[in-house]
This record gives sequence, C-alpha cells and structure tokens, in this order.
Amino acid sequence: MIVHFITLQLDKIVAAYRIATQYPELISARIHDCSKAHVSVHSVWVQRVLERQAKTRFRQTVFSDYKTYTLTSPPTDITDELISAHSKSTKYFCVVRETKSGKDIKQYLEVWADCSLVKNYDLSALDVHGKIYADAEFGILEWSPDETKIVYIAEKKVPKSEPFYKQKPKASADKNGVVNSDTVPGKEYDWSQDWGEQLVGKITPVLVVCDIKTDTIDVLSNIPNDVNPAAATWTPDGKGVVAIGYTITPRKLSTDSLSHVFSLTLSGQYNVLSSNSEQFSVKTPRFNLNGTKLVWLEGGPHYSCFKLMSCNWSTKEITTVVDFDNKILQINHEQLPFYGLHNRRIPSRSWLNDDKTIVLSTPQGGSIHTFAIDTESKDIHYLPIAKPFHECVSVLDVCNDVLVCYKSSLNKPGQLFAIKILSTFEAYNFTNISINEISPSHCLPNSDKFVVEHGYTLHNKPTTIFYGPKNSKCPLIIWPHGGPHLTSLDSFIAQAAFFIQIGFAVLFINYRGSIGLGKDYAESLLGNMGDADAKDIYNAIQSNPMWSNRKLVLFGGSHGGFLITQLSGQYPNTFKAVSARNPNIDLPSLFITSDIPYWGITECGFNYSEVDSLSNSKDVLMKLADCSPCKNVHKVQAPTLLLLGEKDLRVPPSQGLAYYHLLKKHGVTARVLMYDDCHSLSTVAAEMDSSINSVLWFKKYTDDDSE
Repeated sequence: MIVHFITLQLDKIVAAYRIATQYPELISARIHDCSKAHVSVHSVWVQRVLERQAKTRFRQTVFSDYKTYTLTSPPTDITDELISAHSKSTKYFCVVRETKSGKDIKQYLEVWADCSLVKNYDLSALDVHGKIYADAEFGILEWSPDETKIVYIAEKKVPKSEPFYKQKPKASADKNGVVNSDTVPGKEYDWSQDWGEQLVGKITPVLVVCDIKTDTIDVLSNIPNDVNPAAATWTPDGKGVVAIGYTITPRKLSTDSLSHVFSLTLSGQYNVLSSNSEQFSVKTPRFNLNGTKLVWLEGGPHYSCFKLMSCNWSTKEITTVVDFDNKILQINHEQLPFYGLHNRRIPSRSWLNDDKTIVLSTPQGGSIHTFAIDTESKDIHYLPIAKPFHECVSVLDVCNDVLVCYKSSLNKPGQLFAIKILSTFEAYNFTNISINEISPSHCLPNSDKFVVEHGYTLHNKPTTIFYGPKNSKCPLIIWPHGGPHLTSLDSFIAQAAFFIQIGFAVLFINYRGSIGLGKDYAESLLGNMGDADAKDIYNAIQSNPMWSNRKLVLFGGSHGGFLITQLSGQYPNTFKAVSARNPNIDLPSLFITSDIPYWGITECGFNYSEVDSLSNSKDVLMKLADCSPCKNVHKVQAPTLLLLGEKDLRVPPSQGLAYYHLLKKHGVTARVLMYDDCHSLSTVAAEMDSSINSVLWFKKYTDDDSE
C-alpha cells in the first residue's frame, strides 16, 4: 500500500511538472510591417520537449488590425538557427545556421531575398575566423544602412597546432625551397582564458564584416589587444561601427567588468566615446532614427544601477539623461516612485517617431515597468500597461509609434501585446494608450484559486511577492534570488508554477542588495553580506503570521543558495528542509576557484584590485571566512539536498561537496545530485530532475512531520 501511494503521488507530481513547463517562452519579437491600421510581428519562442529532453526554437508570424489577430502560418522550427536579422527595408534576411555532422560543427551565413536563398557562405570552409557568437552579451548580427554589409562578432582565428614531432607526408616546397604551412608546432596545450560561466570557449572576440556585393569577409583591425568588442551597431553613414569594449586588466572578470563605448571605421580608425573611467561599465549603444544621437547605459561600481547617457553624434558632446537618483513621477494626479534604471539592455529599435523619445523597460520593485524617456527634456513617462508594481511588462521592439511588449505574471504565462502610443497636436498622450493582445492567452489550471500579493515588508519598499493558494496554510517555500544584485520578479516562472500546482506556496524576498529599488538599496549590502541579506529574509517571514506559522522550507541557487544555507545555520529551528543549487558556502576557497574571484571580495566591502592573495590580506581572509555559511554548519538541523553542476565555473561543485561532508560530519541528513550541466542547471534533463527531486524532498520533511 505504501509503495502504491508513493507511485500515485509521484505520477501526480510528474503530471504537474508537465503542465507547468508546457508553455513556450519568448526569445525575441520584431515588428515586420506597421501602419495605423495594422501590424505584423515576427516572434521567436523556445519550448521544452520533455520526450526529447531538449528545447526547440520556433518562429511565429502574427497579423493584427489592433482588434483581433491572426497567426498567418504554422510555427516554423528554427532550432538550428543561432541568430538572424532583417535589413532596414526588410528586403534581405540573414541567418547564421549551425549544423552538426558527427563530431564536426559547421556554421553558414545565409542571405535570403525574394523568397529564395541568394547567398550562402560556408564559414568553416572560408576559415576567416572561429565560431560566430550568438549569446546575449556579445552576439550581434546587423545590416548596414545601405543593406550591402553585415556586421557580427566571432572568435578570432588561431593558428592550428600539432606536436613537435608528428610523422607526415613529405612536404612540398615552392620554387625557392620554402615549405608553406599555417600549422605551428608545440602550441596545442597553450591555455587561454575565456569569458567564463556560460561563455565557455569565447576567448578573443573580433568584429567581422561580410560584404554581400564583393563576397568578402573581413576582420576589422586596430582594436587594442586589451579590449574585447561586444554589442556592435552601424554608424549612421555605414562607414564604421560603434561597439562596447570590455577592458582586460589583467584578466577577464565577466561581462560586468570595466568597459567603454568606442567607434571604429572600416578603415581602422579607433576612438573612445564614453568616459574611460575605471569606475564605469557600459551596455547597449543605440542610435536614434536619423542618426543624430547615440545613447547607452552606463553603470557605476557593482553595476547595481545605470545612467542613461546621450551623445550628440555631430559634436560628440555627452550628457546624462537619467541619473542614479530616485524620482517621483506624477501619474494622473497620483505619485509613483521611480527607482532608477536597472535594465542591462535597450531594444535595438526603441525610438518613437519624434526621434527624441526612447522607450525601455526596467525592474521596479519586483516588477518590470516600461517608460518613455524624453532625451531632451529628460522627462520620464510611465506607460500604464499594467498596474504599478504588479506583473512584468517588457518592450521588445518599437516601430512607427507602435510597441511590441511581453507581459506575464507568476500566475499567468507570457503573452505578446501591440501597444499604440497616441498623439495629439504633435504631443504624445502617455496616459491613454491602446493595448491589444497579439498572441494566445494561456492560464494555469485552477489559476483562480491562486493569489499573487506584493508587500511593502522591508524598509518601506515593495520587497516581497507571495504566490500561492488562497486561504490555505500549505507549506511555504522561501526562495531568495541569486546575484545578489538581481531581483525576484512577478513574471512567469515554470518552476514556481510547478510548486504551486502540487500544493506549496512560494515567498520571494528582495533583500538588501536587490536591484530595482534604487542604487543605495542595492549597494547597502556591500560589507554586510551574509548578515543584512539573511536578516532581511528572516524578518520578512516573521513580519507576517500567515507566513511564519507555516511549515517553512528553503530553495535557492548561487547567492540564493548561499543565503538559504546561511538561514539554515543561523535559524536552525525555523526550517524543515533545504534544497540548494550550486551554493557558495566557503568564500576564501571560492576566491581562487571561481571565474569571478572579485565577487566575494567586493560584496564583503573590499577593493578587489588591492587584493593579490588572501595569505597577504588577513583582514580580507577573516571577513570572507566570517561571511561563509560553513561557519554555522554545526548548527544546521534541516535535511539538505544539494543540486550541483559538474561544469559549474562560477561556483565549482567542490563547494557543495565540501558542505555535504561537513553536514554528514555533524549528523545532518544530506544528499547530493550531480548533473552534467553548468551553474544554471537549465538543461531540460537537469531542470526536471532537480525540480521533482526538490519537491519530493520537501514533501518528505513536511508531510511526515510530527507536528
């Protein structure tokens, strides 16, 4: 009977997981055609396929008259497409396609026009560069204004190598007796640093231009050796590009490292445009429609908040449009706090027709809000697409005063909307906008029985999000986010939906250090890590008897894993069970094993550039040790499940394994699950197994509790 009950329970859990993970997630959307009467949108989605233990990507086209919408064709599978781009007139479409044949991986650059393939470059055969980048940080594919060239970023070609001695056929020589070979002996074991976690193999990015008229592919020159280019865009005249340059001094420190905006002509003239200060990092340079103005995001230390900078392209004069400071916005005679810009990207097309107003989205107190910012008057206008501090709305593309936005909440999977910005007498009316759905609406089973509640629990800011069944005292999962300079959002999370479907509630807490609540709030954690953030979570729980009087379990990864192992050691009688994904538990050892060694040093309140070795920095060593969760491991009582990725470079699995051995030493029930995955555990197999095992772990220590 017991075995039969467990089987039935497991079948129910697996069925709930299938339901929660069936919804596609949006990758991108672009307005293909737009007028006052209609809009056509191309969108790209990704969806889990549990039967194949893989994810599939597909493209969907929708036509809307702003009242109803029609899917114009069945979804098209594009799983083998890495990155794609339309030319400005949409005459041309280019795509980088990757194919696999046995152990060989080949890339092709295709150009389509007039419903046919007009160009196809075998990049592996041409051998001008290595693999093209398609990740969110470096990847770019963009047509020049005259639609004759394509710029992208790829890995620099390195000479082939072989052993010092290798038997081979007699080499042929030219008439002068010289043997030509591009192979260098004795270099095959040389190590080069890449950009780390989830950017493995990306070592030396180069800017590349493909000319479809001359059929030439050239690597742009004259970028300094200590600068790696990213996020390139064409200059208005098409004679060069503007890009981000990540500075390597003396090593790569993730893409949050120091950077600047530079311009580079096709002839090789290199100029730095932004401040070359050691205090700044920049993101996503964007030109306005007529090419008179360039904007970018510029963040201070720790990248918790960004300024919006504007550069007059003619004079190169730079002004600050939005600074770090918080503001109060007047919305229909009501006041709305604006906590600054915490977004890391601006859409590639983001300008309204007046060519001075840019539209972007940014986290604000547990939600993502969308704003229209006048770069001349510096006025900030909230777009009322959703209720303030509820749900998440992100703008993806802007064309002819029409926005394509993606909206979701914890209790509702994501959906695309077309937003018309109305104007009167050449002035925009941002309080009166037209909102029209352009993709199917999905609802979770029994969604009316669940509630999402935002709370001003900490420091008089919107810092908590409760998601769970109405009028229920079911077990509560405390789920702090990672980072720590990230945020928990009221957006759809399949894993959270899964927990809710099988009878749990979830509490997200934006503790000190979280973004979306102002620069000061984010940076107030520095020097207080492991103390202030853990206290914030505990105090938030205790502030509400509806939360504190439940059976509580802990779930989180990375810095979230760090926090839940802190909580289980600092408050050992409070929590019934723990499931930690790749938790960092010993900061001194992490300093020499992580791909971001500065993380612990910085969060503990020190300057990383001044620390060479912990053996020579005893104050730093003692602080790191004092902030480590393993300090209180002897107090832990809660059974602990550790979910580890054996390819994790950010928090190597040795951290979790060391914690496991310490727990066992002190008699705590513990289990390790080791996955063939990296830090995020985001492969379909790892995500499914870790989610279901976490639920089984939680149910075991809450259902069987004697209370």
